[in-house]
Amino acid sequence: MSSKRVVASFDIGGTNLRAAAVLVSADGTQILDQARRSTPSHLLLPDIAAAARLDDVLRFIVEYARDAQTRHGADAVAAAFPGPIDQHGRVIALPTIWGAGGQALCPIDLADRLSALLPGMQVRVYNDVSAAGFRFAAKTPDFALFTLGSGVGLKVFIDGKPQVGPHGQGGELTHMVFDSSVDAPLCDCGGRGHLGALASGRAWQRQNREGTAKLYDFAEPLARAVAMLHFALGLEQFLFAGGLTEAMGEPLRQAIVDRLPEQGWQIGQDWNAMVSLAPADDAHALLGGAMSFLRI
Repeated sequence: MSSKRVVASFDIGGTNLRAAAVLVSADGTQILDQARRSTPSHLLLPDIAAAARLDDVLRFIVEYARDAQTRHGADAVAAAFPGPIDQHGRVIALPTIWGAGGQALCPIDLADRLSALLPGMQVRVYNDVSAAGFRFAAKTPDFALFTLGSGVGLKVFIDGKPQVGPHGQGGELTHMVFDSSVDAPLCDCGGRGHLGALASGRAWQRQNREGTAKLYDFAEPLARAVAMLHFALGLEQFLFAGGLTEAMGEPLRQAIVDRLPEQGWQIGQDWNAMVSLAPADDAHALLGGAMSFLRI
């Protein structure tokens, strides 16, 4: 494996499609150029079929990757998607982009489709939070990464690798029921009361529209998720990233810390030291996906 290469890296989010040509080496990373456009999501384009939205996303990836290959010598593609990805690079679900209605398309072998469209380029498809985690794994091998954006993403890293399981379902704690009331908010996946429906950017926007937004209350399900992972796995490092995290910053982190003591057995945990904010550049999946080619 070369110690220096250019990767066409993609972060396919619920709000934006982002791409970057990233030079990666043992000495660090450098973004050579970037592109961005709106995601053809089920919220932005509700009348467009899920298959057509997916084709639009694939065109964005292929066109940018070919351009990065021509202009920068890119020889690899890292594509990060907001849903569970199995060990073969197949997308198991993608609710943030196409809602519950697109599930009939799954599983989709995106790694195979992109490889066929981009001959000569090595292709890796990741869950977006798995990709982001590679940015931090060299320095902190055991941690949990939460990304708060259009939805809520989560991955646990042990020994520097994401723990996703053979079917890509590891980390999908964000689609567990945290509010079992019959009128709990709907999640993008179609379920009610999931963490992603309670503590995402879309949830915060909804609460502001309804006049019910209170940061202390908003932080409680996130604190509960942190506590679950701490007590179940013994993790002591929890990193928060994503657009909503960057917008709220330290007040959100402190609210999570304040809600943690009520979540379970207190035996001297320093919650304040355990919960951190990622760098506020919102480039984690772009950089981490590219950096994965130097790690695995």
